Amino acid sequence: MIVWSPKNSIHITLETLIKKDLPPYSSHQEVISGYVNLWLVQMDALEFRCKECHKRAEAQYTLDSVRASLARQEDTIIFALIERAKFPLNSVGYSQLFLSEEYCGPMINGLFLKTEAVQSKAGRYINPEENPFFPENLPPSAAPDYPFSEFLQGAGASINTNKEIWKMYFDDLIPMFIRWGDDGNYAQTALADLKLLQAISKRIHYGKFVAEVKFRESPKIYEPLIRAKFG
Repeated sequence: MIVWSPKNSIHITLETLIKKDLPPYSSHQEVISGYVNLWLVQMDALEFRCKECHKRAEAQYTLDSVRASLARQEDTIIFALIERAKFPLNSVGYSQLFLSEEYCGPMINGLFLKTEAVQSKAGRYINPEENPFFPENLPPSAAPDYPFSEFLQGAGASINTNKEIWKMYFDDLIPMFIRWGDDGNYAQTALADLKLLQAISKRIHYGKFVAEVKFRESPKIYEPLIRAKFG
């Protein structure tokens, strides 16, 4: 099994190119050789940086770092709430069916499906901090694999409560701060919903990392509590 690295990736690409039928110019091998040497030097530097990034990833979750991340995420949510509040309810985007060759359903669902598919293709959901709302419809990532830290273990890594978040958002949160009305900006409203829902989801699921950090910082305190609760 070949482990991904920048150097391995470029080697595979170069081997593919060299095996192709090239014009019988005497200089083409020298040109390729020059590019190979230049690329390998660059890849050595890039691979070193990737290894350093991986080391930092292993140590990136501390009490201080999660506090800072939570503060940033809360700022994002506040801004997204303000952006959504610019529009009235615009219930057409939630109820009326929008038909296409690939989809039949509310605009908000269709927007999520399409957006998450594109983001999945670009590699968003290989990051363990990201959780899709429609995981069953995601295409595989086409982005280069990155050695994200496997900070969460076991069942904790697979927790996804987005179905509950979705229901809470439309049943409880939206009626609390959005005025009734219709201004025709259905697409803009759906996009504001998408950004806000993704921000809320990330903040809620980040609790998994907070819990893991607290446990690792003080296992002697939390182990008895966990055993008492779960046996």
